[in-house]
Amino acid sequence: MRNLMALLYYLCALFGCSVGGTTIEHHNAVDGVDILDSRVRITERIARFDCKASRSGQCHYSLFRGDCPAPAAGAAPDPHCAQPTERFALAAGTTREIVGIAEGFKVCASDETAAMGADCKPQPN
Repeated sequence: MRNLMALLYYLCALFGCSVGGTTIEHHNAVDGVDILDSRVRITERIARFDCKASRSGQCHYSLFRGDCPAPAAGAAPDPHCAQPTERFALAAGTTREIVGIAEGFKVCASDETAAMGADCKPQPN
């Protein structure tokens, strides 16, 4: 069923129909040298991850639930919200599509292999 939905979205795109969506860009550069250049395009329940460039040669992604409230001051975060729902890496110049992804997820991207928290900062070991 997910593949059928993806096919319908692709056919719509071929005929110039727009199904809306969101684009998230991660671009970091130092002295004109790309450290990370990534784009995530989300339409309906399809997310396309595009790793354009990375200093390390890979873009590392962590996906977190988007429905988690921020913890109160001094309170520990919900353990279900603190752990990524998915982690993966893409080689620079490659893409990956995930069909049937939950709505409202949060994307963190980095050029480093270190695990990221829901705040998109590297977590201590």
